[in-house]
Amino acid sequence: MATLVEGEEAVSRVETGWRAFLHRRERDLLDLLARRAATWDPDRRRRASRLVAALARDLLRLRWSHVVATLQARLGLDGVAARVLGRRVYDAFFENALEQATLAYLAGEEIDARVAVEGLERLQKAHARGKGVVLVSGHYGLWEFVTAWLVRHGYQMTAVMRRQNNVAIDAWMESMRRTHGVEITDSGYALRDILRTLRKGHLLGLVSDQDAGDKGVFVRFFGELASTVGGPATIALKTGAPLMAVAMHPGRPHPPHRFEICEPWYPEDFSDDEAGRQALTQAFTTQLETWIRARPEQWFWLHRRWKTRPPPVNG
Repeated sequence: MATLVEGEEAVSRVETGWRAFLHRRERDLLDLLARRAATWDPDRRRRASRLVAALARDLLRLRWSHVVATLQARLGLDGVAARVLGRRVYDAFFENALEQATLAYLAGEEIDARVAVEGLERLQKAHARGKGVVLVSGHYGLWEFVTAWLVRHGYQMTAVMRRQNNVAIDAWMESMRRTHGVEITDSGYALRDILRTLRKGHLLGLVSDQDAGDKGVFVRFFGELASTVGGPATIALKTGAPLMAVAMHPGRPHPPHRFEICEPWYPEDFSDDEAGRQALTQAFTTQLETWIRARPEQWFWLHRRWKTRPPPVNG
């Protein structure tokens, strides 16, 4: 299979000079690692990913203090337990990242062999309404496998993605997703594509678990208000599309991975106003928290999730 490093002309129109050169070399390294890892067994992928995790955690100390402090604050752990879990967080993140990168070089049958689905009948029922379905997930487990599996099994789907700072890697990741037929739209310019997707009755995929800044909806997440993307709830309420939470729980130490599809939330059960938007946002955020509490090492704790604070209450 060919490598996913075409399109250098498009990249060079955006970046030039040493920065572009370094970004391309990083992309080439990712591509080489993904291509080789696709042929490795799970144990070998695990060993390779843990070497990278050790580099990020123990040598570069990449947000290590932040992760430990956040685990203590959100899960009520003491310092020793937080450091033990923190090590598992880095190991799991890099193991999952490497396996997701292999999607660029996996055939459909290989994806099927790695995934067992639970709750597909729920999606089929929601999809049959003909208004499309909004699927919401987070940076938990193997989220990239969700879209690849669904398109592989006959669903037409558009995923809304945030652009990466490294333009070359961003282009590589988009090519990886399109390899399996997933349509991609940019989170900054997505409204027209989103509405078109749902009008056609297709699936819309959103990853909605990061800090949303001062324009987010504040809902409770691990006991504290967190600024959360309100887009999934707004889209569902305005279009009538059901909203469903999905997750790909890694099968460790070996596949199959468990693809869980939750019961849908139907927009007609919520008021079409700010209160309904907040209630629906809280609903899928609570489901994500449930998954994370059960397997905390599978979530991206490196992100500063509680960075934005609610505005002060006057009076």
